[in-house]
Amino acid sequence: MRRVALATLLLAGSVKAQMADVPPGHWAEGAVRALLEKGVLTGFPDGTFRGNQAVNRYQAAVLLYRAYLTWTEEVLARVRKALEEAGAAPERIAELYGQVADLLEVVPEVRRALEDQGVRLEAMEKDLEEVRQALLTALEAQAALKDLEALEGAVDRLEKELGAQKAALAQMEVRVKALEAALAELTQKVQENEAARVKDAQATGKRVYALEERTKALEERVDSRARAQVYAGVGERGPFGGLALGWEEAQVHLGTDRVEASFQAGSVRVAYRSLEGRSEATARAGLFQGIRLVGELGAGDGGYYFGAGYVEHEPEGGLLPGVHARIGLGAGLVGGEPGRYFVEAQGGALLGPVDLTLGYGRYFGLGSGDTPFSALFATLVYPGEGFFGEARLAYAVPQEDIGRDRGLLVEGEVGFPLAPFRVSLQAGYRDGLWGRGVASHVDRFRFTTATGFYGGVRLSYEVRF
Repeated sequence: MRRVALATLLLAGSVKAQMADVPPGHWAEGAVRALLEKGVLTGFPDGTFRGNQAVNRYQAAVLLYRAYLTWTEEVLARVRKALEEAGAAPERIAELYGQVADLLEVVPEVRRALEDQGVRLEAMEKDLEEVRQALLTALEAQAALKDLEALEGAVDRLEKELGAQKAALAQMEVRVKALEAALAELTQKVQENEAARVKDAQATGKRVYALEERTKALEERVDSRARAQVYAGVGERGPFGGLALGWEEAQVHLGTDRVEASFQAGSVRVAYRSLEGRSEATARAGLFQGIRLVGELGAGDGGYYFGAGYVEHEPEGGLLPGVHARIGLGAGLVGGEPGRYFVEAQGGALLGPVDLTLGYGRYFGLGSGDTPFSALFATLVYPGEGFFGEARLAYAVPQEDIGRDRGLLVEGEVGFPLAPFRVSLQAGYRDGLWGRGVASHVDRFRFTTATGFYGGVRLSYEVRF
């Protein structure tokens, strides 16, 4: 009877494992397929599963019975496999299997016979259960033995891999030690080279410093040597010529166009100038560095005595590096009467290689040719040692009626060496204005009747003694 049920279960396992109404990808598709393959589920005759339909008690009984038969078949299969692995012949296994099945069939008859005789079957069922448990234990032990053998094989493989890793690690340690030794040697060489380089740099620095000191001393000696410059040229007022002498801080300039002499000791400077029919002698002294206080006293032709005070901001050491500025006030006595007051303000900065200066001046004249005026002026200088350039622009407005309402001056000058001489070229345009600034009595702005372009050239030759 039991063999018939098992055969029925095997036939049920060949039923189509996919029902028409179970959608692919459904969350229960795998479970339905597995139960169909095992024969626990068979579906309805029309080939549908009807998963949303409730299960009645009859269907549940059939389902549980098929599951029980499936479990029994799996147990018997495991027993059969264990016996085969233990060395039992298939015929013997089949014979034992048949005997067990026969025993299972006669158990009810024996139970009835024992019950008729007043003996209960619990002891026999308990013994059969113990036999079943023993068979299961044997099967599990057989599986555990196989797992243990597989584990031992894996351990052997791991031990071999560990040995190979240890060998590779040992080789790596040898290479690392070799690299560390090479790195230490290289570090020592770098340190030795760095020390030698520092020592060479220090020695080179000392030599450079000594050379700079010698160069500075030579330059000072050259600058302190007496020098003479002979020059000649032609300008707006015709030909001119002269001689310029210099020794350290003393300068003398004797020419047909001007006469100048100056001497400076520290912050005190004494000078004399005669130009365009005017002359003056001045003495100037300054205090402090960066922000300087400068005082000036002077005397000019015609009984003119004057004094001026300035506050100067130097480009080096001042509040704004590279910026120079000056504010000045001046007053004078002319024939014992106060006059010729002036106010001046100018400032500039280095713009790359050039120096730009902008200024404003107000002069309170005496009349009769000493016209009061207001002036704006600008200067752009390129202070090169070889090539020299300067451009000047001035615009003045008279403060009394002199027959014109303004004066304009635009001029430029360039100088360059032409061995063994030095050449200076000058060109400009004036519209009734001559001079430079408002502070100096000699070359203060003056209104003239001259208007038009002008130019000039100067050639000089310098000799050092």
